[in-house]
Amino acid sequence: MQEVCYLNGTIVPLTEARVSVLDLGMLRSFGIYEGITAVNGEPFHFDDHFERFARSAGALGLTLTIGLEEACEAARKVVAHNAPGKGRASIRMLLTGGTALGGLEHVPGRETFYIWATPADVLPANLYEEGGSLIMREHQRFMPGSKTTNYITAVILQPERKEAGAIEVLYVSGSQVLECATSNIFIVKDGTVITPAENILQGITRKVTLALARETYPVEERDITVTEVFAADECFITSSFKDIVPIVSIDGRQIGTGSPGPITCDLITRYAIEMGRA
Repeated sequence: MQEVCYLNGTIVPLTEARVSVLDLGMLRSFGIYEGITAVNGEPFHFDDHFERFARSAGALGLTLTIGLEEACEAARKVVAHNAPGKGRASIRMLLTGGTALGGLEHVPGRETFYIWATPADVLPANLYEEGGSLIMREHQRFMPGSKTTNYITAVILQPERKEAGAIEVLYVSGSQVLECATSNIFIVKDGTVITPAENILQGITRKVTLALARETYPVEERDITVTEVFAADECFITSSFKDIVPIVSIDGRQIGTGSPGPITCDLITRYAIEMGRA
């Protein structure tokens, strides 16, 4: 079966999809991105993703001509074709500056917009049962509140992450913990769920997890230091393509008991239930 994508208003075979070599997304990495999970063909929290997508577009001065309902229906169609049946799919939605003027200048109205989907690449079950690890590196993303296509640091660090057997790279700025390359980070201390709030991309899975946590536990959105992370009782990360994953070590140092904690496990269960309702 040949995959398709939604490109500038039309669903086309993936092999026939074309983006100009003069596109600002290619020339200057000038664009925005959303990663969305779908469950049984239905995009999960698509409205939240689209709202953030629109904010990111506004931050870069990109023109978004498609509306929420049209974009969601396009995503459903691409998922139905590329990842039919029950289960999970991964949706990628991008908007770039389109054909550049003089190789650098963005011309509003020339934007390139597309949606692509594939069957989800599911993480091994043992990561959710036994926990995973992170490596820590100094980095703060440019325009952290917007989901741009600039993932240069994340790409460069992938060999180090794999060599360490880590699930993610945790970015820190001095003594402050920020976020992971493609995830948000949480800690639990004395029964309180805590996550950074500033200089990060506020993820959609983060948003859903916070809502679930507030039903049962005290929650704090604030700065977190590296010292606090290593002193935490529990730690976990959240993302659309990973859900909630327990973290039991960072840079080889054990977090908490070295096993997924009770609050993390509770939130994993409740998040799965939330996804099942979608």
